[in-house]
Amino acid sequence: MTEAIYLLHQLIQRFRERTRNLHMVFIDLEKAYDKVPREVFWWTLMKKRVPIKYIDIMKDMYDRVVANVRTCEGITSNFSITIGFHQGSALSPFLFVIVMDELTTSIQDEIPWCMLFADDIVLVNETRDRINAKLEL
Repeated sequence: MTEAIYLLHQLIQRFRERTRNLHMVFIDLEKAYDKVPREVFWWTLMKKRVPIKYIDIMKDMYDRVVANVRTCEGITSNFSITIGFHQGSALSPFLFVIVMDELTTSIQDEIPWCMLFADDIVLVNETRDRINAKLEL
């Protein structure tokens, strides 16, 4: 994350030196990881032309998933998990990136810089207008 902050700082400095407008949108996807509908997984994998046999294997991994929670009072009853990626699975971050890539294809050509950092996205663009005074970012 330190490198990401450094890169953004350098970008801001360069735009200040040239007195150009710079616009950034920060998107925090922390909760999105647990909210992606499973149908979106399968649709994305089909769009990316993943072979059906691999999609079926992943569907089996996500079919009939149950969990429980350990509390001070004991362990809760099992409950179904029907949405989101498996926590701690090596496959989950890869699936999440594939889904995000597919869902953002429509803006990828329009945004000059799109930086991904774990569960955060920064979209960066400039305008052609020059500014007269100090650039306050």
